Order: sequence, then structure tokens, then C-alpha cells
Amino acid sequence: MTARLRDFIMQTVIFIPPNARRLLVMFLNALIYTTLIDPLLSGLRKTVVENINQPATVIDIACGPGTLAFQIAEKASHVTGIDLDEGAISHASSRAKKRGAGNLTFDIRDASDLSSFHDGQFDVAVTSMAVHQFPEELAVRILKEMKRIAKTVIIADYNCPMPRGISRSLAYGIEYMAKGDHHRNFMNYMKRGGVGWFTGAAGLTIRSTTIRGNGVFVVAVCDTK
Repeated sequence: MTARLRDFIMQTVIFIPPNARRLLVMFLNALIYTTLIDPLLSGLRKTVVENINQPATVIDIACGPGTLAFQIAEKASHVTGIDLDEGAISHASSRAKKRGAGNLTFDIRDASDLSSFHDGQFDVAVTSMAVHQFPEELAVRILKEMKRIAKTVIIADYNCPMPRGISRSLAYGIEYMAKGDHHRNFMNYMKRGGVGWFTGAAGLTIRSTTIRGNGVFVVAVCDTK
């Protein structure tokens, strides 16, 4: 479902009260994500995990509810997930406790200041579908912190440029629906050249890349030295 179709639906239901309309938008976004985007992201997460060697200590930056962190934990010796979203971290921590996952730790933390972690503390630092969401300076600062605290950095995000097709249209449609700063940051990310530009700005050297999701996503494995 593209942004144009979403807008058409919203125009045809203008009689719905504003609060109900907002709920409808949230429902449409969630439906698009679960039916179209998440299946593509599952392959992206699999590629990230495949690039982590056993055993490894890993930090997952902007981990959200911990979907990727839980998959990494099946392979790594320990995974630390951090995010500023208290609700997401609470959910992830509760889930880890219920599962008895002793090698998982979740914490509310600002990824732009990881001074509580020492240089090279982790074997791998990963971030998935986050760089494009941040303002440029913040994204570079976060990647520099990841470079400092880990021996290897893995970034999973939008590929740039994306090949034309329905998958590209869906990706752009989803980002358009996010509106505001999120959409502006995404457009700047694509204008800059995606992962390639941001890794260079942070002083990271890309060792390998894997393209997934019909060319929409890329996983970049980077050296920090």
C-alpha cells in the first residue's frame, strides 16, 4: 500500500472523528509493516546474525523491543540492547526474564554517549534500521561511538540507491507516512548516499556488504581499525 493509497483512504473517511482517524492511520501503518515490511526485515536480521561469530559479546544500538537482540543471543555469548524508548526496553526486559535468557541485558541509554563502555569492550556493535531515522550529525556521532567500543560494526539499513520497483515504492511510502523529522532524515540519508556516506563520515571501513529485500536493504560489516 503506497502513501497515495493511504491518503485516498483517509480522504474518503473524513467523517470519522479526529481521534478515530488517528487510530485508523496507526492501524494502516501497522498493517503495512506486519504484512509487507517485517517479512523483508526478517531476512535482514538473519543476515546480521550470520555475520556474527561464536562466541561474541554484542551491543545492539537502538534495539527497540529487542527482536534482533533475541536472535543474536541464540549465537552470541552475551548481548546488550540499548534504546531511549522506556516502553520498548521494559517490554524487551520482561520478555528476556520470561524466557530465562541469562545472556541478554537491556538498558535505557543514549547511543550518542556510550562513555560508560570502554574502548573495544564489545566484539560487535550492531544497529538495524536506525541510522536513516537520525539527524545527520547525531547518526555520525552514534556510529563513532560504536566504532570506539567495538572491534566490528554491523549496520543494517536502507540500500542506496534502491532499484526501482514495488519494493522501493513501499519503502518510500512507509517513510513518507512517518512524516516530520523522520521523513526528512530519511530523505537526507538517501541524498547523502546511505550507509556508504555515513560510515565514511564516522571513520569506518566497509569490509563487506549484502543486499537484501529486492535491493531495498543492505547489511554492511565494517572494520573499526
